Amino acid sequence: MAKIGFQKLKKNLTLKSFFLVFIFSFGVLGIGLLAGNVFGWFSTSPQLEKTLAGEKVPFDKTHQFNIERFDREVAVNQMNEAQMKIIWKRAPLFKPFIDKKLEAAGLPKDLYYLALAESALRETAVSSANAAGIWQFIPSTAKGYGLRVDDLIDERFHLEKSTNAAIEYLKKSYEKFGNWGLAMAAYNRGSNGISSDMAYQYQNNYYDLYLNNETYRYVFRILAMKEIFENLNQYFDISKWGSQYQLPETQKITLGKTDNLAAWAVANGYTYLEVRNLNPWIRANKLPEGSWTIEVYKR
Repeated sequence: MAKIGFQKLKKNLTLKSFFLVFIFSFGVLGIGLLAGNVFGWFSTSPQLEKTLAGEKVPFDKTHQFNIERFDREVAVNQMNEAQMKIIWKRAPLFKPFIDKKLEAAGLPKDLYYLALAESALRETAVSSANAAGIWQFIPSTAKGYGLRVDDLIDERFHLEKSTNAAIEYLKKSYEKFGNWGLAMAAYNRGSNGISSDMAYQYQNNYYDLYLNNETYRYVFRILAMKEIFENLNQYFDISKWGSQYQLPETQKITLGKTDNLAAWAVANGYTYLEVRNLNPWIRANKLPEGSWTIEVYKR
């Protein structure tokens, strides 16, 4: 009987010791987790930190949907590797020029990515809304910024002139709204449209506005372009993409009114094909009254 009582006591002490150790361990773990939450030792998901045009994009707890907005646009572009490849190949034809123009105007170089989001660097791009060129101006806006748009000449397809117009538009938008988020949104929505959205919602920040789907996604499309092309090797195996295109050697020639460009080209040792390809702003086989500087291949 004494032996049985001793074994029973031993068993009870073992169970009590187990529970005491369990409770103590659980308490230590609880304190550790609490401390981890307080001091950030056990961070479950790193805070996204992205900037666009020198401005921080908010991803805090009151802007949680921005994480998905950003991820969505990055994913859309990842699924379209063919287009990303062509943009990368075409970049040397346009990026140095646009960067230089933006720098000279005192504008953030990130605005280059707005052109990518607009046209994928296709200088002859035309949208269903009749927006055209690298910067996708509609006719009325283009004319408002001094571009000629008609059946003979369409300067929305003129890289230098359309870039100057885009810079002027963005400058004015920034002066009006005071930040680049809204200035870029206005490029998509229109200045009056963004002003109206801000007025009835009592907000002055793009990331706090309820917007139509196109404009709601627009700035994040630009941000996604920046993310991908500044970290290209993280998203694609570009070793399979071949080489980038290089600017051809050209020379400039000034012409006046020309009734038959094809005949002029052949008579001067050029081709009508190169005249049209190198000068997409020419929209017919003639040039109207005026002074026109065209490019041809350097012989």
